[in-house]
Amino acid sequence: MDLSNQIERAAADPAALRNAVSGAHIVPLLMSYVHLTGDKSFFERVRPHVQGGWDYQQHIPAELQAEIREALVNAIERLASEGGAVHREPSREELKEMMDVACGADVPEKYLPIFYEETCFGGKDYRAVEWRKPVAKEKLDQFQVVIAGAGFSGIVMGARLKQAGIPFVIIEKNDQVGGTWYENTYPGIGVDTPCHFYSFSQMPNPDWPEFFSKGPELYAYINRIADQFGVREHIRFNEEITAAEYDEENCKWLVHSRKSDGSEETLVANAFVSAVGILNRPSIPNIPGIDSFKGASFHSARWDHSVDITGKRVAMVGTGASGIQIAPAIADKVGHLTIFQRSRHWIIRHPMYHEHVPEAVTWATKNIPYYQEWFRFQLFWAASDGFHPTLRIDPEWTDLEHSLNAENAKMREELIEYIKSELGDRTDLLEKVVPEYPPFGKRMLRDNNWFRMLRQPNVDLYAGDIDHIEEDGIVAGGKKYPADVIVFATGFHASKLLSPMNIRGRNGVTIRELWGDDDPRAHLGITVPGFPNFFVLYGPNTNLAHGGSAFFHSECQVRYIGEALREMLENGWDELEVREEPYEAYNEQVDNEHRQLVWSHPGVTSWYKNKNGRVIMNSPWKLADYRHFTADIDLAEYHCRRLPDEEAGEAAGGTR
Repeated sequence: MDLSNQIERAAADPAALRNAVSGAHIVPLLMSYVHLTGDKSFFERVRPHVQGGWDYQQHIPAELQAEIREALVNAIERLASEGGAVHREPSREELKEMMDVACGADVPEKYLPIFYEETCFGGKDYRAVEWRKPVAKEKLDQFQVVIAGAGFSGIVMGARLKQAGIPFVIIEKNDQVGGTWYENTYPGIGVDTPCHFYSFSQMPNPDWPEFFSKGPELYAYINRIADQFGVREHIRFNEEITAAEYDEENCKWLVHSRKSDGSEETLVANAFVSAVGILNRPSIPNIPGIDSFKGASFHSARWDHSVDITGKRVAMVGTGASGIQIAPAIADKVGHLTIFQRSRHWIIRHPMYHEHVPEAVTWATKNIPYYQEWFRFQLFWAASDGFHPTLRIDPEWTDLEHSLNAENAKMREELIEYIKSELGDRTDLLEKVVPEYPPFGKRMLRDNNWFRMLRQPNVDLYAGDIDHIEEDGIVAGGKKYPADVIVFATGFHASKLLSPMNIRGRNGVTIRELWGDDDPRAHLGITVPGFPNFFVLYGPNTNLAHGGSAFFHSECQVRYIGEALREMLENGWDELEVREEPYEAYNEQVDNEHRQLVWSHPGVTSWYKNKNGRVIMNSPWKLADYRHFTADIDLAEYHCRRLPDEEAGEAAGGTR
């Protein structure tokens, strides 16, 4: 960050500066002032009025706000007149105090390194892989990484490899980057994590049009990452990885791909990274008579935009995350909408969910020093770890069927009151929409005006199983519901992770033989014994169901993989494989933690669990804890070896 230029730019237009300071969020403005000046005199007066990181949780009196805003303007104008400023690095103690005030909480010390990493504090990239000793250019040039998938995890992995100078190629089955945000184009698609946090730490975006932006903005953003970091030139589009097997003799992966024209190729790689995620293979239920329907039908992830739904009778099957967004977006357009709900979901209101980002906030994010960094950290705290304790089962709690603890019970009551207020006189809908299980047992959904939509005269909600489908409608509960179009908002084949790729590791064992169809496991969600030099992004037990940003989790995993590759290159190792003991210990730790959390609740059936009730998808950890687990690779947990003809006199690391 060139702070002097930013100060000069902010002060160059006094009217714009005052307009931005008058309309931007007060707490990041205060932190900007303190960061620039070191003056913490406002803190004691502000503390009682901040109850969280969200703007709506802060109730600082108008008179005090005016003082803070004026002080910041004066500080910027003074620094500009003095020739600018240099970055002031607060001490750890001072930074901790600033974080406490900004979040309205006693923020644990372990969040300090996260602040540095998430905000690139002082202009430094704390997540970049830093070489500790030189690697011969010839050796680096001969090293090859193959990445499966060009969604945001694959793009971020590519960006980091590009920065490190490690050769790589990304194989992408689609004709564009974006993954989920390219494939899903259904009406109303958007993100339920605030975008100023749901973004790459090395490329914050000051131009989000909404705090929770829609699919097209996310898709455009991922494209900008691919271009800005030079990743696109490494991507092979319209090509899909079908299989990969590990060549033990040469410590290489033989990765087989098929192009759209049917031709096939085998790539030889030193390391193979899966970035295909878990929500990329649509699942359509096997409903009797499904093939007899004569109208248009499609999965929400493959929305057929050639079908005009205007004035049509539309049946939507499924009320999960996609359905909750789709139905309110189309209800005013269709003639009649019938929604088929198998299970109920908790849906929460967020005051900022439909808010556009004010011009003042955008200007401040671009021009006021440290505003963007503090705003991002506030969102990190507010949207992730703050309420994690409410998800833990209190064994003394007397109503474990409906809630987990006192805070969880309070949340349940508040959610029900909100639902009642939205449904108004439609009390007949209450029994259909209020879940029996505790809040967060399934994914907590953002209210996209769902309950208000259910009140519309052209909308019906059927709660129960479907009997069968006929050529002109759906039969459920013995009643026929006519339909011209059927939309299946029915989720994905998540449990069969990495399918349909056929991946063979040591001794020819396939990943399916190891995991079965629904029991994937990995060390830290990233590495698997018997599969050397193979890494998984968004792997087992890394899905975030309690808030947070998938970008953050992905960056933690990408850094860990980057460190593993650095160790291989710097030490001349040809093979790096996680040992069985830490792998088993970590998964036991995951399972033990999950037994105490809401997703293991016996009253909840979800895609988070396998057929035996084991939670296989969700991370049980606070984001800060997972960041700690993945901050540095522990080589004691790995077998490391080099091929015999490359071994030097001094052994390095473990051997196999």
